[in-house]
Amino acid sequence: MSAVEEISSRPGLPAAAQAADRTPEHPWQLFSSRQRWTMLAVLFLVSTVSNVDRQIMTVAIEPIKAEFHATDTQMGLLTGIAFALFYATLGLPIARWADRGNRKLIITISITFWSIMTAICGTVQNFAQMFFARLAVGGGEAGALPTSQSLIADYFPPELRGRAIGIFAMAGVAGYAAALIGGAQIASRFGWRVMFVTFGLSSLLIAVVASLGLREPRHMLSRRADPAAGERLGPSIAALIGKPSFLWQIWGGVFFGIVSYGALIFVVSHLVRSFQLPLAQAGTIYGSISTVTAIVGALAGGYLTDRLGRRSPAAVPSLTGWLMIAALPFFLIAMLSHDLTLFVVCALIGGCLVFGAGPSLFAGIHIVCGSPRRATAIALLYFMMNSIGLGGGPALTGLLSDTFGAHEGSAMGLRIAMLISFTALLPGGVCFLLAGRTMKADAER
Repeated sequence: MSAVEEISSRPGLPAAAQAADRTPEHPWQLFSSRQRWTMLAVLFLVSTVSNVDRQIMTVAIEPIKAEFHATDTQMGLLTGIAFALFYATLGLPIARWADRGNRKLIITISITFWSIMTAICGTVQNFAQMFFARLAVGGGEAGALPTSQSLIADYFPPELRGRAIGIFAMAGVAGYAAALIGGAQIASRFGWRVMFVTFGLSSLLIAVVASLGLREPRHMLSRRADPAAGERLGPSIAALIGKPSFLWQIWGGVFFGIVSYGALIFVVSHLVRSFQLPLAQAGTIYGSISTVTAIVGALAGGYLTDRLGRRSPAAVPSLTGWLMIAALPFFLIAMLSHDLTLFVVCALIGGCLVFGAGPSLFAGIHIVCGSPRRATAIALLYFMMNSIGLGGGPALTGLLSDTFGAHEGSAMGLRIAMLISFTALLPGGVCFLLAGRTMKADAER
């Protein structure tokens, strides 16, 4: 029985008193455990297709580069800035809408738009058209993840959020694996254009699932109980940036994004160039690695986040920091190795550590943001991660690859560029460790 049903079934209370008491204090009290996990499953699907439509460009780098006669720098711009520009700039206004409006509606509209634009990517005839098509995909996806995170924080109490976010984070790599494995197979057999159209149109089904399966707690709460009502953008941002722990976590997230978007996005190309693997085999290998790291990293990270977070809020960002720092040597060994087996083993360990940091990264933001500004706080994180990490990370890696490749060859140039990008894990980890120093004072939950 949900909290609402339990309260409304009390005998002996006057009707007016029951009406006043019927609204629970917290939005997660509106739902049973089964309802929470069912809606999380829907959000998991939303995030999965978001990441599929975002990451299929990874598989298409080599064939698009060949067809459009592009450089690694141009492909870095296409996979980075082309997607991140609208994703980052539209994230904040959509987040303000999400902090006040109907989040189910926002998610449904977003999926529909970006799915159509992903399909259109398969019809473009030159580099410029692809660039603008990816701009539109990024704009559509700006409404998905911050809004979903806001709903998760309303669906689950603080003591369960780490686990919920951990499961939600698995969708990112599930989508990545689906894009790599499925996308590589489709692109190899039917071409990269069919791959974009297939994934784009199939994602429209999830828009229907989201519309039917999600619930908006604000429609079930009185205005008195709605914690998101009333606060404007200026005061929200001022409250957030006035907290040192929030700022340190934002900067840590930027370095996290440089690795996630700048280095990892070129792994398939690295396998093709350095190990002479066919595209389908390279996509399958790294897609399999990503699947394992998602399951192990996200679930373990979510469990540790909940467990350590009960002891002290400071433990949450500290966990993120130590996991990022611990992952660095494994990625360095992987990139320096010329043995495929050693590469796979080190990439597996490093990936588990990096993706294990994801749940605590987002849970740390939720601890300090407060209810009236959840989507705004996550949107600010995504804005910085995507404008610098996604926008600049692939472009920087591509530029370094072209620069070193001119003298060392294409394969070695990309290897050196990725080694440099992975070193961002160290300053990123330090930022999260510094956030832990003021976390207790800044906590709101």
